[in-house]
Amino acid sequence: MAGATYATMVERFLQRLANEGRSSSTLTAYRADLDDTMVDVAIELGLLPSRRRLPADPQARETAILDAFDKLLLAEISADHLDGALAEFRTRPDPRFSTHPERAPEERSPATVARRTSAIRSFFSWAYKTQRISADPAALLSPPKRRKRVPRALEQTLAGGAMSSAANNSQWPERDALILALALACGLRLAEIATLKLVDLEGDPPTAMIVRGKGDKERRLGVPPVVADALALYFPSRQAQLDKLSLEAQTVVISSRARPVRNRDGVVIGTTVEASRESVVYVVDRVLRS
Repeated sequence: MAGATYATMVERFLQRLANEGRSSSTLTAYRADLDDTMVDVAIELGLLPSRRRLPADPQARETAILDAFDKLLLAEISADHLDGALAEFRTRPDPRFSTHPERAPEERSPATVARRTSAIRSFFSWAYKTQRISADPAALLSPPKRRKRVPRALEQTLAGGAMSSAANNSQWPERDALILALALACGLRLAEIATLKLVDLEGDPPTAMIVRGKGDKERRLGVPPVVADALALYFPSRQAQLDKLSLEAQTVVISSRARPVRNRDGVVIGTTVEASRESVVYVVDRVLRS
């Protein structure tokens, strides 16, 4: 299939992953990594202008990118194109730190680059094995070596200090204390804290919770006293905030301000205060730095 385009093939690849039982979050991550990589490849092949010259309007920007994807032939993509795209991604400023650029690292972490490398290799390996392309340009891509970290437990005094400091310089101390309690007492990942829903709490007051981790794997955890106390203090303020904004939320943790919800065309289709991983990261980072 010499004329196979990226736009067509990525949809079939993601469909294959869905048929294999991959979670929706995994599919979203694959699409984001592949689409962002192919933007740089399309720029290199002259199908798009540089990132700085792409339209500022979200809808016009997406239209230009999708048009380029319709013209981007997999057979024209080389190993050099993919190497260049990964290098650009590794050194490009992280948009998550756009409001606090002083906190941004000089380069993306090896783990982040490795995840993107894995997505690229999986896609082109599938395209080659299913005879969409005659050669695999990603076959020789190697993920960067991850930095070795010596695991260490958070000392009790430090954990207590972090819990106490959640109220310092916070506009919502009850919520921030709950986030720290879930992280320190239950060992929840930040993404798991953001996606924890009310229906995942068992009992009134809650005595257990169902946590959905990577790959949609579930585990049941008991609610320790420090978390139970934090929930009891947090829930009244949570409901007051929802009443104030006339909104509802499924996640336990919510944001203090509503943000717009947009579809793929960039059109605002509603508002939400449900937590995001980025908002939880910001709270934890602020508390631990204080």
